[in-house]
Amino acid sequence: MTKNANTISMLKYSIERYQRMGNGVMCQVLKSKLQKLLAQQTKLA
Repeated sequence: MTKNANTISMLKYSIERYQRMGNGVMCQVLKSKLQKLLAQQTKLA
């Protein structure tokens, strides 16, 4: 559970950084990974 929380935090931070840099492609890739992880986490709960 802690590993997932760390991964979610890391992805959110990376998404913000890529948004500020203007890298939309990488931002979308990370958002997709974040959504999949959040969906998987809600299935387990």
